[in-house]
Amino acid sequence: MRKRPIVLVAGVAAIGLAVLGTVMAQPGGYLPPSKAAPTGGTQPNTTVRPYGEWTPTPGPARPAGGSYLPPPTGGKQTASYPPVSAPGAVRPRPSQPGTAGGPLKPAGGFDIPPPSMDLGIKPPGAVLPPPSVSVEGNDNKFPAAPAVPVPPPSFPAPGVGVPPLPTTPVIPPNPFPVPPPAGGGFVPPAPPAPFVPERTAPVVGGAALPTKVVQGVTVEAICPATVVFGAECRYELVISNTGNVAVQNVRIEDEIPTGSRYVGSDPPGELNGDKLVWGIGALDGNAEKRIAVRVRPTEEGELRSRATVTYSATVEARTKVTRPRVAVTVAGPEVARAGDEAMFRIKVTNSGTGPAQNMVLQALLSDGLYHQQGVKLETKLANLAAGETRNVDLSLGAAKAGLQWCQITVTAEGSQDATAKSSVNVVEPVLQVSQTGPAKCLVRAEPTYEITLSNPGTAATDSITLHAVLPDGFDYVQASDAGAFSTTHRAVSWKLPGLPAGGTKSVAVKLRATAAGDVVLRTVAHSVPEQPVAQAGVGAKPAGRVLEAKAETAIKSEGVAAVRFDVKGLENPVEVGKDAVYEIRVTNQGTGACTNVQLMAALATDTTYSGANGPTKVTAQGQTLVFDAIPNLAVKGEVVYTVRVRGNAAGDQRIRVQLTCDQVRTPVVKEESTSFYKQ
Repeated sequence: MRKRPIVLVAGVAAIGLAVLGTVMAQPGGYLPPSKAAPTGGTQPNTTVRPYGEWTPTPGPARPAGGSYLPPPTGGKQTASYPPVSAPGAVRPRPSQPGTAGGPLKPAGGFDIPPPSMDLGIKPPGAVLPPPSVSVEGNDNKFPAAPAVPVPPPSFPAPGVGVPPLPTTPVIPPNPFPVPPPAGGGFVPPAPPAPFVPERTAPVVGGAALPTKVVQGVTVEAICPATVVFGAECRYELVISNTGNVAVQNVRIEDEIPTGSRYVGSDPPGELNGDKLVWGIGALDGNAEKRIAVRVRPTEEGELRSRATVTYSATVEARTKVTRPRVAVTVAGPEVARAGDEAMFRIKVTNSGTGPAQNMVLQALLSDGLYHQQGVKLETKLANLAAGETRNVDLSLGAAKAGLQWCQITVTAEGSQDATAKSSVNVVEPVLQVSQTGPAKCLVRAEPTYEITLSNPGTAATDSITLHAVLPDGFDYVQASDAGAFSTTHRAVSWKLPGLPAGGTKSVAVKLRATAAGDVVLRTVAHSVPEQPVAQAGVGAKPAGRVLEAKAETAIKSEGVAAVRFDVKGLENPVEVGKDAVYEIRVTNQGTGACTNVQLMAALATDTTYSGANGPTKVTAQGQTLVFDAIPNLAVKGEVVYTVRVRGNAAGDQRIRVQLTCDQVRTPVVKEESTSFYKQ
């Protein structure tokens, strides 16, 4: 509620009248004032009544013995009336609010300062300061609203290159971006423009109220400079309202000058003792009232009169009370894909009788909607006139699948808070990959592995690129669905269309194991949105979310051990008493390594072990030779031993060698014979 102080100003102005009389010779001698007879008739009867019983005279009062002159026309009287006893005009003397000796004083003897009714009225063309408004319970002052409203800022879209919005005002963004959610493709928007609120001046009855109310009443006396003794003298009182509103209960009291006799007045006044009283009543702003008084001097000297004006000042302040009624609605898409934008259209309406000022719009988001300012947004809106509607677009990023919502609340001064809520079903594709195939295989085998893509999400994926990286020890044979093999990257690649929600797709690749070992077959799939293309004058829509899925399969490739060894005599025949040399050669011709290769040799009875050379130590235990085991004989690996045996008797002597390993449990036996002879 606003309060306007009502100032009651009671103005009292006192004007003294000074009349300088000129003494002229009169026939018949001089009579004292108390016994002088009037020239034009007898003294009018007077009735003295108490002041509280005074009422204005209902009709014009005329003196008993004469008539009064009508007042001059044309504003303030500047010409005097000629006296009765002397023809011709008397030079007028303009009145001032005081005598030649200084300012007048009221009968009580105290100075009456000029009424101070200046309430801020400035001359035409002057610049007035804006009115101040006092709010109940708060002494703060704030100036009037600027003439030109400033449009509010806008919420930017979290995407990149969003097309410019229409001319409707929108909500501003935060200049400090935050990183997008994991897996997202959001790009922070531009900083917002600063907000400047719009305010308007109050209007009452279709027109603005006056800035200030001014009331002021003045009284002015106009009289001749001189008058002849015994001649009728006329002076005029001019009461003016210099304010811009009417004043009430205007009352004029005029003391009849000492040394004169009252003749009459226009309009007639009520004579109360030596005072004349006029009840004017109401006096409009910038209006005036004239009163003409006629007296006849009865003494030589100076005539002085004192006029007093009183009035009642009232003021009326009118303020039109308006009330805004703010309503808000928000509409968003029914379905949005995770990683894309969801545009919410906010509609603010003022159906009240006055403008909605100091409006603040707040947006509260669920955790599945994204904006770089956070989940709680706030911005100021420009003032909204009664009956107007404003649209605000809020672009949010869909970050999480599920039913998400955006709640809008608009507050305004003098209006109840308005709240609206809109929900959007955020759908999200999910990419998964799996592969099946033998976990073990033999070297030179050609296992086939099947790779399956699936989308258990609620939205279709973009196009998919699939890569299967071949491990060491495997070669590419062939692939289904136009899979292409890259020798540089040793990978098979597929380009596949996107999968619908709940869809699956399988491809196959055939490999050949070339070496034994423990390896891993790795597969990776990517679902990449197409790059946006910006049109002329329109920003490109930001790309959606990139999906990735990986799978690994451990493969153990095993080789087949194929050990071969030969025993060969380097000389044959050999003379008795000399050494026969045998070469034992062991070769791994298989696809797998041989481990713990063990050799043993049995000598003939008539022979003796002379020595051996080889990768491991050879120990003779009687007629048996024991070779230390070979820990690992790789594929294509080979070891060679040379063994020397001396013949002690002529004849055919044999050496028998056997081989075992972890991969060959049954001994492999070979013999070599040598003929020993005597000279």
